Amino acid sequence: MKTRLLQSGLLATLLVVIGCGSEPEPSVRPGSSRATETFTLTEPESRTEEVVDDKSIPPQSESPSGSGDATANLPKSLQQEHPEPVYRMSYVRPEITERSLQQNGLVRCSLKHLDLITDLTPDLYEPLLPLPDAMMSVWEDYFGKLPPARDGSEYRITGYLMRDRELFLAAGLVKADTLLSYHGRQIGAEFWLNDQSWDYYRRHLLLHEATHAFMRHLPGAAIDLPMWYLEGMAELLSTHRLAEDGQVEFNVMPVDRSRFLGFERIAIVQRDVKANGIRPLSAITQFGAEDFTKVQSYAWCWALCRFLDSHPKYRDRFRRIARELVTVPFGQNMAQLYSPDMDQLQTEWLLFAANVEHGFDFERASIEFLAGRPFESSATTLIRSDLGWQSSEILVEADKRYRITADGRFTLANKPRAWVSEANGVSIRYSRGRPLGQLQASVLATDAGDGPPGASMLREVALGNEAVFTAVVSGTLYLRVNDAWGELADNRGSLSVTVEPIADAVDQAVRR
Repeated sequence: MKTRLLQSGLLATLLVVIGCGSEPEPSVRPGSSRATETFTLTEPESRTEEVVDDKSIPPQSESPSGSGDATANLPKSLQQEHPEPVYRMSYVRPEITERSLQQNGLVRCSLKHLDLITDLTPDLYEPLLPLPDAMMSVWEDYFGKLPPARDGSEYRITGYLMRDRELFLAAGLVKADTLLSYHGRQIGAEFWLNDQSWDYYRRHLLLHEATHAFMRHLPGAAIDLPMWYLEGMAELLSTHRLAEDGQVEFNVMPVDRSRFLGFERIAIVQRDVKANGIRPLSAITQFGAEDFTKVQSYAWCWALCRFLDSHPKYRDRFRRIARELVTVPFGQNMAQLYSPDMDQLQTEWLLFAANVEHGFDFERASIEFLAGRPFESSATTLIRSDLGWQSSEILVEADKRYRITADGRFTLANKPRAWVSEANGVSIRYSRGRPLGQLQASVLATDAGDGPPGASMLREVALGNEAVFTAVVSGTLYLRVNDAWGELADNRGSLSVTVEPIADAVDQAVRR
């Protein structure tokens, strides 16, 4: 989703139009939460973990007022499922006088859907102003438009961007125990966030909290969404990229660290995998409020939503679930839509989590699961250099040895010059501790046993031009050329790989 940002030369006009300073309008642990309060946390500059309080405030609803058919703006499918009028969730927003803001050195910018109150200087808050309204189209495209309010009012929220929290305390806009040790918090139609050192993360956190507010206004089945989904989606949709031509693209996969300063989700997952292993899906989807006292939980929720929203085999279902949040219980939809190929999904999740990096290429990392077949003397398969794991369609047996030989040459990159390689790889560059281009092998076990499906593929063995391979488990042999998971697109060529069983001494004696 790309949206054009207003050019800096037009910003002065923008401030007049949106009315900075104008008066506001009046107004599986448990895997789900009805709380209207959502916490946001990022890894602080000191790289120590921060702690949030676990507090919940029940939803507040307005008494019915106004008239008209609240289903008129909904899709026909929703009108049929909801014969009674459907209204969005409604929350009280405080009336804040301009005088109280001025007395405390605060400024208000009234956008179409957001009142932003801040003590930051214009050079820091002005670049933020086009983002929330631009993000509205992203939310509506992803979740559908919000139903109308009972009183007919337009959707509006209030955000507080704070550098000096004492100013907001003096104005009565934040409680003394709020945001003492973490970065953001959303309650109903309001959210608070502390200022950040990085321009990117200041924007990201603003969009993150605003996404929470939008999702908390969804009615019906959406009021009982699990914490992992609420946090993961706020992280997912708020991850954005600015272009030199004034465009902003939301919901992107970070391609490098330099343009996403402060967003350390990939590095956090990588470190957590090294320290504690991969979090299985069952662990992440059971996250409750108490789990979000650690930054790792936010990173894993982002990673899971990023995986489901980006993978070519799973993203359409994931986005369908988002469009049906109001009408279909979330857990029911997830179970029904993903149960047919859950084993494959869990396998690909483990491989993504083990190899997540900037620019991860979901399209080329996607696996076509083809079962291996028994063979006697030899079998040959073709392995492309521009894809991740590929089934050889060869069945190997546990504890048996095989001679694997690879023939062919392929190109790994074109810039600054073409790197031509054989299956041994090139020693001028390494990826994950092994030569770039080196042929790798893994086995998808026929029987996963007590472990999660696909866990056997985490054991990766280097082959090269020729190697003797001993299968640890029985299953389908998978092969790939070693390369960074974000740099597969410029590879060209393939390898012809031949697998031959090696008879042990007993077999050879019998044959003689």
